[in-house]
Amino acid sequence: MIGSAGRKGALALAPLIALGCNERRPHEITITDGATTTRFATQSEFAEYVEIPGDHNELRLTLAGYVASCERWVPPRAGETSVTVVIVSPADAPLAPGAYAWSGIPKPDEPLKAGYALPKAHIGPRSRLFEPGGSIRLTKVQLDPLGAVSGTLAFEFPGETDRPATRVEGTFEARICRLSAPSE
Repeated sequence: MIGSAGRKGALALAPLIALGCNERRPHEITITDGATTTRFATQSEFAEYVEIPGDHNELRLTLAGYVASCERWVPPRAGETSVTVVIVSPADAPLAPGAYAWSGIPKPDEPLKAGYALPKAHIGPRSRLFEPGGSIRLTKVQLDPLGAVSGTLAFEFPGETDRPATRVEGTFEARICRLSAPSE
């Protein structure tokens, strides 16, 4: 039988245990751009989902090594880094677990036939769109107001004579912070 002191101690620990269950684990993201490699642990991971009926769907993923906001763009300051990935799918193909390749932006005058992902890095005041290569793999897609998406970044461009090799890799678990889907 637990005495009154034991019950009080257990009750005092309950909020700490509950907080520990809800803590977000940071993920490490690595960006390689030629001879330069940047690593950062995420402090902010969130996603915005938008459906544009009859056109396409977009998941906008933000992974930042600083405190960022879903409400407004917070650019990184010197010494801060973030990665954004926009995943686009055809209107009739809702986002689901699977790989979304970065093979270049589809032709604007043709209908979108397959999903794709577009990665961009923000390192301090400069930003960098990456050459096509690699993909993002979504392992969990829960598109609702309390949902989340998780997966792995594996973008890679082998390099060419005038363009250096690039790589963006790491894992993430981002909460849905904004959802814009038409009512059914």
